[in-house]
Amino acid sequence: GRFTFLDTYDLSGKTVIPFVTHEGSKFGNCVNDVKAMCPNSTIADKFAIYGHEVRDDKSAVKKWLEEELKL
Repeated sequence: GRFTFLDTYDLSGKTVIPFVTHEGSKFGNCVNDVKAMCPNSTIADKFAIYGHEVRDDKSAVKKWLEEELKL
């Protein structure tokens, strides 16, 4: 299934950070699906990036992790 991880683990009380690579669809219904499957979780700011932008250069993801998530 599409949500095997979310079906397997109880993320109640956890913070879930949706992130995706795409080629134009951005999040589609992903964030709404995650919210529905994790009703007792905090859903943090999301991050979407074109897959071709990270194929050879991960700097945008690194910047997001460092600046937005303070990792």
